[in-house]
Amino acid sequence: MVPACRQAGSKGPVVAQIGDNQITLDDLKDRLREAPTAYQQYVASPEGRRQFLNLLIREKVLLAEAKRLGISHDPSYKIAVDKFKEDARRRQQEYEDTLQVESALRRLRSTDLAATDTDVEKYYSDHRAEYEKPVEIVASHILVSTEADAQTALSRLKSGEAFDKVAREMSKDPATAVRGGKLAPFRRGTLVPEFEEAAFALKNGELSGIVKTQFGFHIIKKLAEKQLPARPYAELKDEIRQKLERDKFNQWVTAKQALIGVKVDDQAMSQLSLEESTKP
Repeated sequence: MVPACRQAGSKGPVVAQIGDNQITLDDLKDRLREAPTAYQQYVASPEGRRQFLNLLIREKVLLAEAKRLGISHDPSYKIAVDKFKEDARRRQQEYEDTLQVESALRRLRSTDLAATDTDVEKYYSDHRAEYEKPVEIVASHILVSTEADAQTALSRLKSGEAFDKVAREMSKDPATAVRGGKLAPFRRGTLVPEFEEAAFALKNGELSGIVKTQFGFHIIKKLAEKQLPARPYAELKDEIRQKLERDKFNQWVTAKQALIGVKVDDQAMSQLSLEESTKP
C-alpha cells in the first residue's frame, strides 16, 4: 500500500495508486457504505480493512484492462449502459411521483380529509348499536370487470355450479380466487359500503345478486355470522377516525375522477400478461 497522502483535486488521502488510477480514503468510505453488511464488517480489523481495499484494487486493475481492450465500444456494453440509464430515469421519475403523492396525501389528511373529534363522536353515536352488539361475517365473493361477466357468473351459480369453482375460474381478485373466493372475516366499517350492505343483508348460505362497487361487479355468498363482544368508545375512537378518513378519501377520489374524466379500455387491459410484464 502506498503511504497515505493528499493530492490536488483528490477526495481525501490517497490510500492506493494503481497505474493512473487512485483509491482515496473517501472512495473507500463511500464504497463501504454501499456494500452489504458482511463487507462492512471488514473494517473491524486492520486485516479486514486491507482485504476490502484489495477488492477495490482488483476492480481497478480489471477496469484498466477493460479500457485497454476497448470494452466501452462493444455494442453489448453500450446496450447495457443505455438500458441502465433508461431504468435510472424511470426509477427517478417513479420516486418523484411517489414523493409528490405522499406529500399531497399528508397535506390533504391535515385539511380536507381530516376527521374531527366531533365527526368521530357523531359516527359512534349513530352506529352505537353496531358497536354494542358487533357482528362478524364470513363470506366468499366473485369479482369481475363487467356486468355481463357478473351475469354469466350468477347464471352458472344458479344452475348449480359450485361457488368455489366459478370463483377460481372467473374472479379477478387474485388473493381470494385461489381460495374459491373466500374472504377473511370482516365487521361493518372495514369494506366498501355497497359490499357490506349486500353481505350483511344476506342469510347464511344465501347468494346475492350483482353488487357494483368501485372495484367492479361482485357476487357474494354469506357463509357464517358470529356475535362479538361489545367494544367501548375509547377502544374504537382511532378505528372510527381511520374509517371516516378512508371514506372521505374514497369520496374525494371519486369526485376528482369525475371532474378530470377517467376512461378504462377493458379490451386493452385484457391483453396484459403478467408473464410478459415481468420479462427483462
